[in-house]
Amino acid sequence: MTKIIPNKHVTPPVREPFFAIKIIPAIIIVVLSTLCWHFISIPPALNMAAFHTAIIFVATIVAIVINVLPTGAVAIIAVSAYALLHAGGETSAKAAIMAATSNFNNVLIWLIVIAFMIARAFAKTGLGKRIALILLRWFGQSSLRIAYCLGIADFLIAPATPSNTARSAIISPIADSLAKVINKDDRKLGQYLISSVSAMNDASAVGFQTGFAGNLALVGIAASVAGINMTFSHWALYLLLPAAILLLTMPFILFKFIDPDTKHTPQAPAYAKQALLHLGPVSLAEWKLIAVFIALIIMWVGGQSLHLHSTTSAFIGLSALLILGVLNWDDVKSEKGAWDTLIWFAVLMGLASQLKKLGFTAWVGHGVSDLISQHMGHASPTLILIVMMIFYLITAYFFASGTAKVVALGPVIIGSLMALGVNPLISILAVAGITNIGCNLTTYSHARNPLLMGYQYHNDKQWMKIGFIISVGGAIIFMASGIIWWSILGLM
Repeated sequence: MTKIIPNKHVTPPVREPFFAIKIIPAIIIVVLSTLCWHFISIPPALNMAAFHTAIIFVATIVAIVINVLPTGAVAIIAVSAYALLHAGGETSAKAAIMAATSNFNNVLIWLIVIAFMIARAFAKTGLGKRIALILLRWFGQSSLRIAYCLGIADFLIAPATPSNTARSAIISPIADSLAKVINKDDRKLGQYLISSVSAMNDASAVGFQTGFAGNLALVGIAASVAGINMTFSHWALYLLLPAAILLLTMPFILFKFIDPDTKHTPQAPAYAKQALLHLGPVSLAEWKLIAVFIALIIMWVGGQSLHLHSTTSAFIGLSALLILGVLNWDDVKSEKGAWDTLIWFAVLMGLASQLKKLGFTAWVGHGVSDLISQHMGHASPTLILIVMMIFYLITAYFFASGTAKVVALGPVIIGSLMALGVNPLISILAVAGITNIGCNLTTYSHARNPLLMGYQYHNDKQWMKIGFIISVGGAIIFMASGIIWWSILGLM
């Protein structure tokens, strides 16, 4: 018999941790939640169901911010806790789990899911990349012009791309490649282009209802809290102009602030021309996507006249892409971002809806409005709006997701502003803009930021410094242009 000699160089298996969760932060959250549940006196204006649901909601948000587990996993735990504890005061196990999962049939959430699929088509066909390269070939003769070209490309694909991260994944590699081709030794050039991509990524989200998942959450909040139904065309009417002003101003402000050494970039058009040759002529799949995209915009803008809900239009668009073969069912199944968003977004929106239904949101809103009234006396609604938006912008330091932030704070901020005499529609529009602009404030304010930092043009300190300029400068520009525009439209 052949004698088997054991291999002494075999690496021993890595010992897996017993828990996947960050155990110490999780224990702290559970302990504090338990103490609040049993030992904190319920405010007189609240009922027990509202108080207990608020504890579950706050614990969920804290767990997401601390990142004890991926967001979707935290949402699953939140559903389990809510249903097990009957937090909303339900009298049966079935009623509890139905309340916990009530928002899985929310049509706005399905609009987000389908829009993720449509965004995948832009990446799969290469159409998003082609749009950016065509603009660069025509107008890329300077680093400032390149930034504007990349920003315009982001705006063009934003209406069908509710994921800022997905748009960044299309646009940012082009910015990185250009920085290396033009002058790989000018680190500030790469820093400028990537920073501008980030700023424009959020500016485009301001302009289109379907440009960011959090926008669609805000549409639901607007209907719930203020009774206002925001269509695609309404959103564009009120917010596209302020977004366009951000597009015109922010690349120039960043150009002056970062001051890249390389100002003239004759290599960029040549690079774009070569890249377009490599892509080849516009494919049949791209033409199909263009046709479907145009049809989607028509359906979204003219939805009321066509008697089509925006989610119905999205289903029609996805159906067309599947029928035409631009996407296949494997593409739909493998779009992890869409299904992840469906889970955690539905849970958070469901909990937020329960808080509204049980009176907690109104209670907090009136409390905040009373506090502001005491300190601001008889200040004008416009001044109150500005102060509240400063506060709301700063809260980006405490959230790792713009969507989670708007779900958690949007109803409270809007309710408070309404109680203080601010036009409900103005409140919603201001929250929409500041939510998106605040995503640049920190390295963790948005899932896109680590992706952009991965190009190694920024360290943490540099990102926070430039992000502060983008967020504060963008907020000033947005609020100033927005207030003027809304006044012209007769809203103020």
